[in-house]
Order: sequence, then C-alpha cells, then structure tokens
Amino acid sequence: MKFRFFLLSVAAIITAACTGNDPEAPSEELVGSIELSVDKSLIKCDGSDKATFSVILTDSNGKEHDVTSSSDIYSNATQAMLDGNTFVTTESGEYSFYAMYGLSISKEIKVTAIDNIVDLPTDPQEGSTSFKHRMLLIQHTGTNCPNCPRMMDSLKDLAEDPTYNDLYTHVASHSYNENGIGDDAYSPAAVTLSGEFCSGFYPDLTFNLTKENTGTDLREIKAKIEELKKDKAEAGICAAVQTSGNAILVNTEIKVARDNQYRISVWVLEDDIYSRQSGASESWYNTHENALRYMHGTSVISKIYGEKAGSLKAGDKKSIEVSIPVESNWKVENCEVMIIVSSADQSGNYELVNSIVCPVGESVAYEYI
Repeated sequence: MKFRFFLLSVAAIITAACTGNDPEAPSEELVGSIELSVDKSLIKCDGSDKATFSVILTDSNGKEHDVTSSSDIYSNATQAMLDGNTFVTTESGEYSFYAMYGLSISKEIKVTAIDNIVDLPTDPQEGSTSFKHRMLLIQHTGTNCPNCPRMMDSLKDLAEDPTYNDLYTHVASHSYNENGIGDDAYSPAAVTLSGEFCSGFYPDLTFNLTKENTGTDLREIKAKIEELKKDKAEAGICAAVQTSGNAILVNTEIKVARDNQYRISVWVLEDDIYSRQSGASESWYNTHENALRYMHGTSVISKIYGEKAGSLKAGDKKSIEVSIPVESNWKVENCEVMIIVSSADQSGNYELVNSIVCPVGESVAYEYI
C-alpha cells in the first residue's frame, strides 16, 4: 500500500483538509455534509486491483458537488493519507477509510481485500439483451401482527402456483414488532425498507420499490402481478456468492438492454428463521423465509436503490464486488443474496427493472428469453 504520512496533530489534519490535493481547488470552500463512496468494496490483494474513492458534498440547498479532488482520504487504522483517491494492497484483510473536506468529516467505509474472488458464470448468450424479467414483492410483516398469517397464506399459495412463481422475487420485511422484541426475523434494514414503502397497515404487500400495494386476497395479488409483468427486462443480472471468514462476498454483474443510468442493490435474506407468529393456526407459520437481514450502502437511497453503476449503453456490462460482514444472529448456511437493478426514469428517479436471488455458495447466470 502507498500512503503519504502526515503529522498527527489537529492543526496538521485541518491544514491538510483545507489544502486538499487539487492544485486548482476553488479558493472558497463549499459548505455542507460529505459522503465517501467507493466503486468496489471488495478487491484482490494482488497489488494492482484497486478501489477508487469519490467524495460528494451536499450543500444546504440539497445540491450535490463532487469534491473528490479537493478532499483527503485517510486510513482509519493508521491515520495515513492516501496518495490520491485509489487504494491497492498485497495483504488480505479489512480496511476502513474516511474523508475530510475542509472541516467536514465523512462516515467510515470499508474495503475488503482477499486472495481470490469467485468468478462469474459464463454469459450463455453474449450477443443478446433479451432478459427474463422478475418483479419484486415486499411483504411487510412481523410476528406480533395477528392478521399477518392471512398474507402468509396467500404468498404460500402463490409460491406453489407454477403460473406465477417464476415471475417475481420475494422479501419479507419484518418491521411490525417495536424494536424487534419477540421477532427473530426482525432487522434494522427491514425497518428502513418498510419505513419507505409500507402503508402503515399490516399486513401489506408492495411492488417494485414503490408504494403500490395490495391486500391479502390472492386474486388481487395475482391481478397486480399480471399488471406489472413484462415480456423482457431492461437489464439482466448474474452473480456469484461465497463466504470468506466472517464475510459474505458478492460478485455481481449487470448487462443492459438500453442506454440509461443504472444502480445495483445488494441485500441479504435469510430462510428458515423460527419465531412464534401471532395468529398462527399451524406450525409452519412460525418458520419465516426470505427475511431481510441487510442492505448494502451508506445512505437510505443507496441501500434501497443501490450504488450508482453509472451511464451505460445498450449491451454494456457493469460489475461490482461487495463484502458483507456476517452478524452474529445470522445462519450463513440459510442466507441468500438478492440483487436488484434499477434505472432512471425521465424525472431522474430510479425504478426497479429486474431482480434475482443467489444462495450463498452458488452462482446465477444471465437468464434470457
């Protein structure tokens, strides 16, 4: 690793931050909060694979400014400043970084370096962009919710219907119980997700990262799926997921069918979680599947809609590698990773265009129609 060391004093830190590493930096500094991001949170420790950092400042009017060239980025462990905005290493491990711009300091982000990243599956139709489409169903639920078994009934019947069960992916957002008490499938990620989309009335089922919802009636759910299903998706997804130490490592790639701006979301789900369900009339209600455990990202927007994949043209591919720390209450052998790709609409807002689920230890290739 190449670092430029600096004197460990407050004055030196402030001076370095104010000076920055851009000789053409503006004479007047912008004021606002800054966010440090990285294009890859998982790299090979081969001395050449690099993680590239960006620093975005949001001013008081909500406008974003790229201040990377005027910021300094530090290793949290050594308090050493990077020479530029990239990081490479020949030693495996987890590294944390923060940025300074003027007197503003960002939250830490982490980069994991490993010897080998599992390869993605071979693209079975390199010249095609006719991808299979899967919408996303978000079940807002919780074990203290006495009416939630009604939704569980309908979703069980839906999953057993071959006409519909290959048209969607499903995540259970356990957010009903206050502070998660009595619900082993609860997570802060679920609270964030339901806080954005749930109507506030449980059970609730929403679609494609919107507030479009249905009740518990199976016919109503199927009607909504018929309304939202597409002949093909705007983008395809492939992925490979492995474990390394106490982390889940995700290598994923998207391939797009039209020119647009894209984001890639990476979530962790867990199956087979036992937690007693209020209103249960049979034992199976107490075992919960597809429970949301984690959303990768540094902000609510990046957690839900994903990190920016940038502007891509039809036929382009974009890959990202992500390291996810395993929490003590997860059973990794029951975990799977959900990958979501979203694209910008005419207003610049992002909407879901496809989703897949890849179990830990397995891979999923591009699916074509």
